[in-house]
Amino acid sequence: MFKIIYTSSENHKNFGVFKVVTSINNELKKKKIRSIFSNNLLKVLCFKPDLIHINGCWKVRLIFFFILAKILKIKIIISPHGMMDPISLNQKSFKKKIALFLYQKIIFKNSDLIIVNSKIEKKNFLKIIKNVPKIIIIPHGINIDKDFKITKNKNKDLKFIFFSRIHKSKNLDILVKLWKNDNFFEKLKLDIYGEILNRKYFTSLNIKYSKNINYIGPLNNNIQQNLSKYDVLIHPSKSENFGLVIFEALSSGLFLILNKKLEKKFLEKNNFAKNIEFNSKELRNTIKNIIKNKRKIKSNLYKKKSLNYVKKNFDWEKISNLYIQNYKKLFDPWKSLKSKSS
Repeated sequence: MFKIIYTSSENHKNFGVFKVVTSINNELKKKKIRSIFSNNLLKVLCFKPDLIHINGCWKVRLIFFFILAKILKIKIIISPHGMMDPISLNQKSFKKKIALFLYQKIIFKNSDLIIVNSKIEKKNFLKIIKNVPKIIIIPHGINIDKDFKITKNKNKDLKFIFFSRIHKSKNLDILVKLWKNDNFFEKLKLDIYGEILNRKYFTSLNIKYSKNINYIGPLNNNIQQNLSKYDVLIHPSKSENFGLVIFEALSSGLFLILNKKLEKKFLEKNNFAKNIEFNSKELRNTIKNIIKNKRKIKSNLYKKKSLNYVKKNFDWEKISNLYIQNYKKLFDPWKSLKSKSS
């Protein structure tokens, strides 16, 4: 069996890329596949992998992993994790344009496979990088707590939550403004969880003295257990590279109000979400409808259904098998040709 090294553009344990890579690596180890996660170039020489899976973009160290892989004739896969999406590219855009010209485009075009996590990401990627050898979609997953059990909320009223990183890209300011300025929301409380990445942005939200909005803090442990105390996740972000919070909330039994630009139509089709334009009228009407149907959303039947849906489609245990299947194809050209023709 082949050996794999995962390397990442991020070291921060609470960031999406790090969480994704750690989860895949752990699942592969459970399946007795030899893999390690390291950002140390010397590990390539010591471990002697058959495959290097690069996760993320822009960091200079990733160039050296790529060069060493080419010298040693090691297979290369790269997952940009949404870093080629417009919102991401517009942050520090000048530096990224230089990096794209000098080395990032070369890495993409000379990799054996590119893995993106959604149709939106694939569409955005191919607008920038054309004529790539092969690109496939594998969605991100979540780690489902095996000890987590669905329990019915005892609270009479619906409990609303925003859960994500506190950053301008997540559009929390739009949600806060709607919640503060529309009389309909006066009696509804919104709890906010998330790590503050931009203190200036967070201060500008001015929620300190709001009676119906409460910032709790980061949520990194016992996520499902804590989320299950709520009923509705409100997620106004226009772009979502990972979508981890969406599936963490759904697995915890929450109903979802999502920005329609995320294109999560399959969740609405399965009656787990409502995709809306984030304006006062649509948000108000959506919540009015949810309140009318709150018995259904609060029921154990709904919560078990949402948990089982995530287990079936977005559990890392299942999604890691898709990675393994595509890894194998890189080392078995005949099998790859056969699958294309079928």
